[in-house]
Amino acid sequence: MMDSSEYQLKYFTDNGFNRKKCPKCGRHFWSLGDWDTCGEPPCEEYTFIGASPMKESLALHEMREVYLSFFESHGHKRVRRYPIVARWRDDVFFTQASIYDFQPWVINGVVDPPANPLTISQTCVRFNDIDNVGKTGRHLTFFEMCAHHAFNTKDKEIYFKERTVELCHELFTKRLGTPPERMRYVEEWWEGGGNSGPCLEVILDGAELATLVFMMYQESSDGRRPLGMRVVDTGYGLERIAWVSQGTPSVYEAVFGPVGEYMKKMAGVTTEGQMMKEYSKVAGMTNAKTTSDIRKIRETTASRIGISYDKLMERVAPLEDVYVICDHSRALAFLLNDGVVPSNVREGYFARLLVRRGLRAIRSLTLDLTLAEIVGRQIDFFGPVFPEMIENKDDILQLVRVEEDRYRDTLTRGRQLVQRLTKDMKTGERISNEKLIELYDSHGLNPEIVKEFSTAKVEIPDDFYIRVAAMHERPEQEESREERLPENLPATRLLYYEDPETLEFRGKVLAIVDGGVILDRTAFYPEGGGQECDSGTLEGKTVRKVVRSGNIILHYMEGEMPVIGSKLKGTIDRDRRIQLMRHHTAAHIINGIARKMLGNHVWQAGAHKAMDRARLDITHFENLTPGQRDLLEREANKIVLDGLRMNVQFMPRDEAERLYGFRLYQGGAVPGGTIRVVVVPGLDAEACGGMHCQNTSQVGPIRIQRTRRIQDGIVRIEFCAGMPTIGSMQKDRESIETLSSKLNVPYESAALEAIVFFEEWKEQKKHIERLTLNQNVQASENLLRDAIKIDDLRLVTTEVKGAEDPSAMSKMLTIHPEVVAIVGAVDGKNLSLFVSRSSNVDLDCRTLLKEMMKITGGGGGGKKEFAQGGGGDPSKLPEAFSKAPDILRTLLKGSG
Repeated sequence: MMDSSEYQLKYFTDNGFNRKKCPKCGRHFWSLGDWDTCGEPPCEEYTFIGASPMKESLALHEMREVYLSFFESHGHKRVRRYPIVARWRDDVFFTQASIYDFQPWVINGVVDPPANPLTISQTCVRFNDIDNVGKTGRHLTFFEMCAHHAFNTKDKEIYFKERTVELCHELFTKRLGTPPERMRYVEEWWEGGGNSGPCLEVILDGAELATLVFMMYQESSDGRRPLGMRVVDTGYGLERIAWVSQGTPSVYEAVFGPVGEYMKKMAGVTTEGQMMKEYSKVAGMTNAKTTSDIRKIRETTASRIGISYDKLMERVAPLEDVYVICDHSRALAFLLNDGVVPSNVREGYFARLLVRRGLRAIRSLTLDLTLAEIVGRQIDFFGPVFPEMIENKDDILQLVRVEEDRYRDTLTRGRQLVQRLTKDMKTGERISNEKLIELYDSHGLNPEIVKEFSTAKVEIPDDFYIRVAAMHERPEQEESREERLPENLPATRLLYYEDPETLEFRGKVLAIVDGGVILDRTAFYPEGGGQECDSGTLEGKTVRKVVRSGNIILHYMEGEMPVIGSKLKGTIDRDRRIQLMRHHTAAHIINGIARKMLGNHVWQAGAHKAMDRARLDITHFENLTPGQRDLLEREANKIVLDGLRMNVQFMPRDEAERLYGFRLYQGGAVPGGTIRVVVVPGLDAEACGGMHCQNTSQVGPIRIQRTRRIQDGIVRIEFCAGMPTIGSMQKDRESIETLSSKLNVPYESAALEAIVFFEEWKEQKKHIERLTLNQNVQASENLLRDAIKIDDLRLVTTEVKGAEDPSAMSKMLTIHPEVVAIVGAVDGKNLSLFVSRSSNVDLDCRTLLKEMMKITGGGGGGKKEFAQGGGGDPSKLPEAFSKAPDILRTLLKGSG
């Protein structure tokens, strides 16, 4: 139950607002006007279409600037948008509201906000209504949430409910010119991200334009408790406000700008004319959630304007496709700009979903357009406001073009795939929803395409794309490793951070947990961040594993456990420590070079650093070419030779983000208010807890051993650095020297001569195969002349010698009609037997083989036309051959 006192604001009472209860939905609301209902659909319809309550019509970019400037003029600092991919969090993929930018670190008091108070226009994506885009006139996947936030602590109060409502009312009435009595504020309760609090929904002429949340509580399994910080969390829908200011029939006409106009022109559709205005007005105001709800609205609309439903849909369907293309292309522009690579996993799944729905819509309209061209127009439209999109334009469009090519390949394969799927289906049988989802998830086939290709019945669920998006909407959470640790243990002092060159130390035993020794301090680096742990000894006993649990380090050592309270001498394996440092530093260098080479979309997707080898997984749409691999290797070694001093330091999270941006989180979200930042000057900056060289020259030579595409959108780079590289180079030299010696050619020309030798060998092999074939043909003809006649059949029994292929001989003999062939081969003490027959002979070769193997021993199997066995006594082969005619006669008599 909501406490009504939460909404009894002095601002409302002092300014003459009245509190009423909506008779339709039962919610309370505040207003200066004499309204019967709360004003939100379905309690009321939109009334702003064609009659905006605001004094001026503002386009999307104009409205954004009006909003931000208004709050700047009222003491708020303008903050740049955060990435649309929430890299600083591990519980969500995408930024879906402006408050996501500040959860959990600011809300939990771990770091300070970038400004207080602040204002922002945050780019967001949501996929929970993707099937309704283009149909209702109001749903979008990409949107901007304008907001102003204030973070109130016990020590410093900025403002809370009263000032928040005052600013909102002033924005709409004084700045945007809305008559004050038109505004309504509906009481609600908000929960999200583990937080909650009362809120007010801001309603104007039927449209919800903002939500004013007063975040006051923490929600947990133990119940609700007050937050240490009270947060003003507002969310103003930029697109909605621009729509209301223009009063257009749908939000799409208000926000798609020149891209929308271009698409309507290319598709030959229009929103002019009374019929379309009437339809859009009804579609825009509906609160429909499903396709069936929307159909009812359309049928009602068709009847109202005096045309058939089918006639209405002839006009509406192309317009819907236009809106889908516009919405999805602008969402793609931002997703790809912020580092998403389309794929079948994680964030990439949603980008590919948008690509394929957009391409399906283009195909439906039979437009001679590429999706890349439309995305390019979106970049041009948003570029003046978000200049980073212009900087990354080439990279973004390359990703789209690659996906377009892959979609064309999918369609080529799709027709055959669907036909194979449906060939055995009964007339009228329906392809199940589960199979439709599988065809999309596994093969990339939109259900509309399946319906086009299929002879079976296809009914597409109203919420098909909502379902598939929901299957992928949250990241898989790795299980945290938390040992059962005694309470009140102090954090282990990490000597490897204080001085990476510390190789000996003494530590006091504080506890032993499940065989793991806990010291008050340690120089042993635990496994983590893809880096293997240090090795060494404690009091001369081998340390085989080191792990971290929270802020405690556990050492697993051989032999008897030490006494608690005793002091142990620790010694680190120097060679292993240095080599792990080289590989970890090399991974940072390679990651930075790969991003500069391949594009802004490159992010680390995984890594492992061992003693003799290492790997780095990056997001990229295809494997590297040999030329790209060699260039990557050369550029990485240039960084090594430049001898850049590595900058490794602990920094406040907010300061690090301000200096280096969210590229810091290459290895995923990092907890805490203070993070360890590793910088390769001018190339790479990452939040990383691993061990690194102090100078890039200490890495030694880097060698890219191979690259390969390990899954959709992920390329693995396998490499080595330092002494393993030297070892690899020496092995290569040894191989070339051996080759040079065997070919008796100079070292420098050994590889070329080997290629020439190989080509000559292939020709000679073909020549030998031709000779062998001729010999086998001649041998088979001789054997057939000497075959035993059994009725109309010819029985051949023979043992092949030397390099002859008994299987091939058996099959060659039975190319001829009415032949049964039994071919044996002896290799030392091993016997093989092959039985085959011509295609026009009615005989099961498996039965004949079984009878033969009763004589020789062993076993076998195969098919009716060809069987083989082995493992018998080679000395019994002549006896088996001599009895073969009688066995065959018996089998033929039995089959007859």
